[in-house]
Amino acid sequence: MKIGIVSRPDLPEAVDLTRKVINWLSGSEVLLAPEIARELGKDGAPVSDMGADALVTIGGDGTVLKVQHEAPGVPILGINMGGTGFLADVSPDAAEEAIRSLLEGKLELQERVKLAVKISGRSLPDALNEAVVRAASPGRALDFEVMVDNEIAERAKGDGVIVSTPTGSTAYNLAAGGPVLDPRLEAFSVAPLCTHRPRAIPLVVPMSSTIRVRLLRPDRRGQVAIDGHFTEEVSPEDELLFYRSEKPAKFFKWGNKFYKKVREKL
Repeated sequence: MKIGIVSRPDLPEAVDLTRKVINWLSGSEVLLAPEIARELGKDGAPVSDMGADALVTIGGDGTVLKVQHEAPGVPILGINMGGTGFLADVSPDAAEEAIRSLLEGKLELQERVKLAVKISGRSLPDALNEAVVRAASPGRALDFEVMVDNEIAERAKGDGVIVSTPTGSTAYNLAAGGPVLDPRLEAFSVAPLCTHRPRAIPLVVPMSSTIRVRLLRPDRRGQVAIDGHFTEEVSPEDELLFYRSEKPAKFFKWGNKFYKKVREKL
């Protein structure tokens, strides 16, 4: 089994745990991401070039998101080093048990729906958490229209709008006043950001829907940000489409207590 490790080199506790994980994986082919490899004085390889059967992340949810974008088809086991931990949900104390279970094939695979994004027919990377439409110039408001399946759902002026998956509903979406979605739901959240009066309300729409966003001011450009890792500028002439991706993210299941996480982490 070929296993890739991506770890936070700036966290001493993550570096120490990485050394332990390497020892626990002594019977497997182990590949290290370049940053942690340099910290450990070893050879590294880009995550996208590893060809790994599984990836172990040691950090937080941000590390998981970054790795998922670099190797979208590879299942991930996330070890949490002190952050919120909705995606990286293995505690350091349980890390050895989780690694043993991974090697023994005891961990169930679960899939998380991603959001496909297109700008005027051109595909952007899929979003695991969310896609955010915002002004290209900081501090400027956007006039925008949201359509759900060819019906106008919202026209507003504000900082923009977030289209979120159930996985991302506990992240930026929640901070913006959007709803928490049980990951078993077949739905997306559409949450306007800091709109002028009257205040726009967040929506929950079927995952079978196509969501369209259009910028209404011809003199104001916008941006689409994907999971905080990819940004593309858009013009008022562009059509922005959001819909269910055909390619889900894959994770090794560890625990199944979503509402316990909500109670304890939010």
